[in-house]
Amino acid sequence: MNESIYQLLESDHRELDELMDEAFSAIRSADKDLAYSRLDLFWARLAMHIRAEHVRLFPALRHVAERSGRADTLELLTELRHDHDFFMRELARAIKAMRLVFHFGNEAETFETVTGILVAVRDRLALHNRIEEEKIYPLVNPGILSDTDAEQVVQAVRKELDNYPQRLAGGAAGP
Repeated sequence: MNESIYQLLESDHRELDELMDEAFSAIRSADKDLAYSRLDLFWARLAMHIRAEHVRLFPALRHVAERSGRADTLELLTELRHDHDFFMRELARAIKAMRLVFHFGNEAETFETVTGILVAVRDRLALHNRIEEEKIYPLVNPGILSDTDAEQVVQAVRKELDNYPQRLAGGAAGP
């Protein structure tokens, strides 16, 4: 296996952190177009990451956990799914708020609201990522999955991470 699931998804966590930092920076600069674009890109990339976990990684781990009677892993996967729901719901609120700026103005109040949402997402995401990196990703290894199964999960996750939404295929996000 050339790359582990840990390396792949931990690297994606770092990229997502950088995108979030860019969104914060754009909001601080009070550039509504850039702020919207950076926030939309972060939201889309996080959705891609979550999809990779939900569709490719978690089902493989759920199967292993059910087969081996690891109730703790099953509970953890459920908690992580709840976190994912929180992230997507809150980021949808932030995007909706940013869209309203283009129609109604009130940038200062909107930027404050969006910053608050992003701070809550950032804080919960930091703990969430640490749990995944310490307790979930290590389960995709030859001691738990066969070499072939582990490699298939890595390849399937990579495919999901490379599958950008159509609106971002040209590199630009807009309201």
